[in-house]
Amino acid sequence: MKRVFLCSTVALAGAAQAHYIPTMQTPTTVDADLVATWRSASLVEEYDYWQVPGTLMGGHAWPAQEGVQVDEMNLSLNHRIDENLFGGVGLASHPEGDDSHGGVELEHAYVGWIQSDGPWVAEVGRLSAAFSPSLMAHASQRLASEAPLANDVFFGRHFHDDGARFWWHETAGVSAGAEIWRGKAFPATDSGDGGAWDVFARYQWQSERWSFQAGGWFYSAAAEARADHRYGGGHQHVPVAPPGETATAFSDIRYTGDTDIHGLHMELAYRISSDWRLALEGEWMRAKLDGVVHDAIGRQADLDGTQDGGWIQPSVHWRQHTFAVRAEQLTTDNDLVGPAAPQLGDESGLANPDEHDPRRFTAIWRWQWRDNVALRAEAIRDESLPETENRWTLGVIWQQRLWPVGPARHHH
Repeated sequence: MKRVFLCSTVALAGAAQAHYIPTMQTPTTVDADLVATWRSASLVEEYDYWQVPGTLMGGHAWPAQEGVQVDEMNLSLNHRIDENLFGGVGLASHPEGDDSHGGVELEHAYVGWIQSDGPWVAEVGRLSAAFSPSLMAHASQRLASEAPLANDVFFGRHFHDDGARFWWHETAGVSAGAEIWRGKAFPATDSGDGGAWDVFARYQWQSERWSFQAGGWFYSAAAEARADHRYGGGHQHVPVAPPGETATAFSDIRYTGDTDIHGLHMELAYRISSDWRLALEGEWMRAKLDGVVHDAIGRQADLDGTQDGGWIQPSVHWRQHTFAVRAEQLTTDNDLVGPAAPQLGDESGLANPDEHDPRRFTAIWRWQWRDNVALRAEAIRDESLPETENRWTLGVIWQQRLWPVGPARHHH
């Protein structure tokens, strides 16, 4: 499918990729994409940890690193089995910290059913979440090379889990449905009392010049002794410094309890002419945490937390060039109660004594250099930590439909 204009909307691009249903006319498709980026500086020192103040993090939310890195690689196969059945398999690779433990993993493996001449779709297997457009977008599909801070903090950057989805699929501009998850994806756990579920709805409309999309969602997760598996838990990535250097000790604080998150997203675009297009998109999330933080020696404290995060991104598109600015902010309000609350608050990062509100600002230029290859440059002011860090990026994006061979599948 040829995309003539970059919608600059994570919502439309992400939805097209994550929920592509092959047609009977083109029953089998194979798609590939790869993103490689050079960054001028690392967000944290080599033997330190990235912990946004006032939050509990996990999943795949690794900090930006200096030098060249393959941000993401994806290879997907989709097949229309018959009039009502379809299936998909997707492999992906993501960086996994300084130890480079990241490898190729099975990101999608599912079978779906679609109603004949009707709106209903059911899917079961390993899926990407459909409730948040930014959460299901790959690095090749969004304008910025780095995921929003809210996604890093609330969902550990990526969300892929074993589960099922039943939804009203893109009919009369409306999509709505529900998903249930085993709990492998952060912030849930897949223990006996873990797991997660969500509901979502969105509406999209398009005329000759205008396009609009908006939606909302609610996600609820339960966790038992959830660890930050980036650095602690069952598969640790704890840095070991060479002689003469010092590595920061990681406090393996766990969380048991509920996490409820709701969000709103929107995108508005106006096509001035065949060469010019304006767009505005954004998303806001609020997380409520109700549980207990604890450690291996029996210390614990009750946690009642409210955390807000969001971003907004205006963009201008001229021919093969896109210019955009993304502004992000997080706020936290955590109440820890119990004899060990001061110590656990400090060690987990929830205390945030300086009342730091994390922010990040990104200026973006993207150029569709060839049909399937784009170049990207960014200037980033990162205030996710109390000490501001500025960095530059240069990257290349390859997106292509390998089968059947046909028109380019790029954004510009």
